[in-house]
Amino acid sequence: MTLRNRLSLVALMLPAFAAAGIAFAGIAGADSPPVPDFFWPYGLIQSNRNDISPPVQTVMAFVNGQSCGIAQTQVATASDGTPPTDVGHTVYVINVLANGTSAGDRGGCGQANSPVMLYLPQSHLMAQQQPLFQQGSERVDLNMSVQLSNQSVIPSLANDGTP
Repeated sequence: MTLRNRLSLVALMLPAFAAAGIAFAGIAGADSPPVPDFFWPYGLIQSNRNDISPPVQTVMAFVNGQSCGIAQTQVATASDGTPPTDVGHTVYVINVLANGTSAGDRGGCGQANSPVMLYLPQSHLMAQQQPLFQQGSERVDLNMSVQLSNQSVIPSLANDGTP
């Protein structure tokens, strides 16, 4: 193939390569990570200004009476991004699912401005703070001071002498 023929072939193929490049750029843009629609509050988790005991335990999120998230508390260690005032104290981060039918959503869960109730089942403690559901993160330091008690309901039969 002569040089002239090669140049002609390149000239013919150039628009096709340009179109493929534009299409590829569109595909690459489509691969950007999706924006999460859940809410993830995080921060210190204490009871009456003291770290919770035990420091590692389950924390649950409820919205409209439905379980919408579960995580574990932990003790913060010194690292990049950890505020120095958090180091050595009990912290939490929990993903609260959004209302919906998509993967990662749960029907009846978080909708904009729905209060989120955070609960420690092991300690029977509920947070005074109830952050409002929003898409994204928010620092919410919790005071777990609402003590929930166990309550049992036992059915009984009346013995009033009637058949």
